[in-house]
Amino acid sequence: MVEVLGYLLVLAVIAGLLYTGLTGFHRVPDGRVGLVVKKFGGTRRRDDDPRVSFHGAAGPQARTLPANSVQWLPRWLYDVRYVERTEVPNGTIGLVIAKAGASQPVGAVLATHVECDDFTDGERFLREGGQRGRQQHVLRGGSYDINTDLFEVITVQTPEALDREGLTPQDLRQIAVPVGETGVVITHVGAPPNADQDTVGRVVGGHAKFQLPWVFLSGGGQQGVQGETLDEGGHYAINPWFAHVVLIPSRVLILEWSGERKDEHNLDAALDQVVLDVQGHTVRLDMKQTVQIPPDAAPRLIRRFGDVRAPAAHLAGRAPVRQFVEKELASFVAGYFRRISARYRIQEFITKYDEVGNELAAEVRQALARTGVVAVNTTLEEFTCDEPELNEMRRKIALQVEQVKIEKERLHHLEAQRASEAVLAEIEMQRVRVEEARKQLEYVELKILLDRLGPEHVAMERILHEWSQVNVPQVIAGADGDLAHAMLQAMPFTQARDMLMNMADAAKGLERSQERKAISEGDA
Repeated sequence: MVEVLGYLLVLAVIAGLLYTGLTGFHRVPDGRVGLVVKKFGGTRRRDDDPRVSFHGAAGPQARTLPANSVQWLPRWLYDVRYVERTEVPNGTIGLVIAKAGASQPVGAVLATHVECDDFTDGERFLREGGQRGRQQHVLRGGSYDINTDLFEVITVQTPEALDREGLTPQDLRQIAVPVGETGVVITHVGAPPNADQDTVGRVVGGHAKFQLPWVFLSGGGQQGVQGETLDEGGHYAINPWFAHVVLIPSRVLILEWSGERKDEHNLDAALDQVVLDVQGHTVRLDMKQTVQIPPDAAPRLIRRFGDVRAPAAHLAGRAPVRQFVEKELASFVAGYFRRISARYRIQEFITKYDEVGNELAAEVRQALARTGVVAVNTTLEEFTCDEPELNEMRRKIALQVEQVKIEKERLHHLEAQRASEAVLAEIEMQRVRVEEARKQLEYVELKILLDRLGPEHVAMERILHEWSQVNVPQVIAGADGDLAHAMLQAMPFTQARDMLMNMADAAKGLERSQERKAISEGDA
């Protein structure tokens, strides 16, 4: 009987061992991760986290069972449960929060980085001092065997976690910098920024365009607007807890001062038609200014005019550019026209309008150079005045100016073909045509100024008086009595033009005086 009981006991032990051995195998399904909980164990070590153990103490374990694997863990000692692998959709990033680990220093925003194979090696993370809280490293699109007892992963598919962290799905999309734009990076952590408003963060190497925050921070990277920018056409996985990106257009921008209605989101939405008063005459004109913001100038523009993050992604970066257009460029243009309104006479404005455009272009170019923005081209459209007579005068001058440009372009074309004697002879002829067109322009301008003086006998009277004051031949008769032609032959164009402008001002003043006198006598 004793022997039978002995045999039975041995059989029971063997059966128990067989059962334990056979049931201790755990097959992890495809697309799942096995999370292990130890039912009991030895004394917990001091450096072992009570939430998740990496030394084998009782409770949740740091190590995981990978998908499509078979592991042996006795059921009397371990429980295993299966969870879905962590999926990060392509084109997005996953943010990680550690639930266990060492404490972060007081005031720290992000945990110290620890290499742990994209958070799939929880044991290494805890063993090397990984800290609880928000992590610097992000997960790119893909599948990961992550211990969800140790880490929480926030993706575009976890809306509740996004809301809790104050994030939007857009924050978790990789930064795509379109062609024709520059990505300006603004970091939320780092060394204190410079106090100078024109200074941006110093360049730190090796951080792969801000995709490795720990390298940036260990190299002394500063908080705030960075001098290094993101290149157009690139895609960047940047941790939104570490930094955000403002897209600034680097393509050529066309800004228009006009009375036409514009979309409220346009960069030039606040630019109206230019209206100025020249000697009591209201002058209206449209203007176009093309500018370009080079990549190295974009960070300073953000530093000066602020970073107003737009609610719509396609408007990001436009707010500081609009601030620049309205506060810097528009203010300068308005100041320029105020100055010339007081400086120019209406006759000068009509005859020197092209010079006004050239002067404005030069001054805008010089003013914007201080900001790093390039003034590509300045164009003044033909103006309209409150007097139709003045508009007609300007039209005649503009037509002749265009003719001069055409002749000059023909000359340049010929000079580029200096291949034969025939071409050289034609070049000389074209130079003559250019000079003739220029002389014709001078003639048209003087003719218009003479017409402004009024009746012929009054004009002659004034011209004779002025003529006697200058050192020129005392003969003013020209072919067919053409006074403008005679003046051009007798004296320099600029001297003749200035003389006629003075007389036109005096004649205009006399007319106004007579009008006021007539009105007062009529009232009497």
